[in-house]
Amino acid sequence: MGKLWINATFYTMQAEGHSVDAIYTEKGKIVKLGSKEELESWLGNQIYEVIDCAGGIILPGFIDSHMHLIGHGESLKRVDLAQCNSYDEMISSMTDAVNQAKENEWIIGEGWDENQWKNTARFHKKDLDDLSSANPIVLKRACRHVYFVNSKVLEKARITEKTTIEGGQIGIDKNGKLNGLLYDEAVNAVLKAMPSPNEIYLTSALETAIKDCWNHGIVGVVTEDLGYYGNAINVLKSFEKILNKMPFFANLLIHHTVFEEIVPYLSNRSERLSFGGIKAFIDGSFGGRTALLSCPYQDNQSTNGLQVTSVQKLEEITKKAREYKVPVAFHMIGDLAVQQGIDVIQKYRNNSNLPDRLIHCELLNPTLVQKMKGLFAVIDIQSSFLYNDYPWLIERVGEERNQYAFLIRTLLKEGLQLANGSDTPIDSINPWLGMYTSITRKAKNGIPYNKEEGISIYEALQLYTTSSAASIGLEGIKGQLKEGYDADFQFVSHDPYLIDTEEVINIKCIKTIIQEEIVFEKEWD
Repeated sequence: MGKLWINATFYTMQAEGHSVDAIYTEKGKIVKLGSKEELESWLGNQIYEVIDCAGGIILPGFIDSHMHLIGHGESLKRVDLAQCNSYDEMISSMTDAVNQAKENEWIIGEGWDENQWKNTARFHKKDLDDLSSANPIVLKRACRHVYFVNSKVLEKARITEKTTIEGGQIGIDKNGKLNGLLYDEAVNAVLKAMPSPNEIYLTSALETAIKDCWNHGIVGVVTEDLGYYGNAINVLKSFEKILNKMPFFANLLIHHTVFEEIVPYLSNRSERLSFGGIKAFIDGSFGGRTALLSCPYQDNQSTNGLQVTSVQKLEEITKKAREYKVPVAFHMIGDLAVQQGIDVIQKYRNNSNLPDRLIHCELLNPTLVQKMKGLFAVIDIQSSFLYNDYPWLIERVGEERNQYAFLIRTLLKEGLQLANGSDTPIDSINPWLGMYTSITRKAKNGIPYNKEEGISIYEALQLYTTSSAASIGLEGIKGQLKEGYDADFQFVSHDPYLIDTEEVINIKCIKTIIQEEIVFEKEWD
């Protein structure tokens, strides 16, 4: 028996502002759209269920184009350091977790960002050692490209003052001793030292993360998790197990270090799971001054960032991707990293059915924009980053380079394919924060940056619906309310076309439907 959904404004995303007031769904698909009278006439004497939507505002379900699903589930269960306003507050925030920890249990804190603190801080592992010298303590920076750890972690990871790690850095104090800070590839030594999570841990994290996605109207994601939790096959099987019982879609990026393990499973695609590109990090982050720049940092002339993956290795990864006819997915934040990624992709052209993914691309220049136009690629932006990255980003790169930071309108005008995502748990999963910043270009301080790069609400919605769906081959299935598409949609608290743009950030999801099934619902006044 099908369902007739009536008495609502269904924004279809077929065209700007296009809406209908009723839709008919059956067997998880949208069968017909129109007015209540039209659909009732079309249905005739057919038996169906009528659902009165009480004047609701309804949009297609969102697709987050770049995130870490297991990592998000983990972060929801760990000590949240994102709201700390100082180094001392961060350290004291770990006290309860330390006191409650079992012997030898790893204690994890997530999300510190020294750029949000009132005072500068001198990090040193002795402060974590004072909390516990028996338990390993790991505090992950918001970008997850920098870890702050105690001596127990360094011991388990076998890191000393003499340790060198390709693509990574190890923090040293003024006395030549370890200070507990680890950068980029050096954090992988910690990940390898941590106990491999079992199936119960992985499936619990996934279930927690997916439920939180539903809370935000997110019905599918592009996610990278396969290279961080021990055996990649076990991680894959956890995805398969959870997606078999929970309505949700995941497109899995494959870290290049585990690609060979996943190759035999590339055909394990289903209605709820598919594989994306081979993932590699070209550089780090602006927060840790490890994003790779063509010229030194404005506030530290001694460095232009960190080459996480060498150009030679990038070529090897890309050739492997072309051999198996899959795309590449390159993390590249600084302009030099973007240049290197483009050069490799131009040399080894994409022969897959899906676009290569150029992830982040936070700092560009006119030449890079023009070079991107010839690629079969999608640019995975995270517009919400600018909410927290300004005004300190200008100190990092300077006013002249800043005019090419977080480009959106320029890229759309040049006809480039974009998709928007959160990179959660690096940043907030809330899609409306990403849309708010795309439209207003305003940071947390209320000041707009590069305001001319702002886009319309319709364009912002496209980057979470039609564009994200197309980037993973789901055009014709998800991203719109249209005949033959999955019955994936969400009720939202306010009409995004009618409210002031300043209020977009306050829009909330109040009900999420995936293939006709209500997976999330809450009361709304």
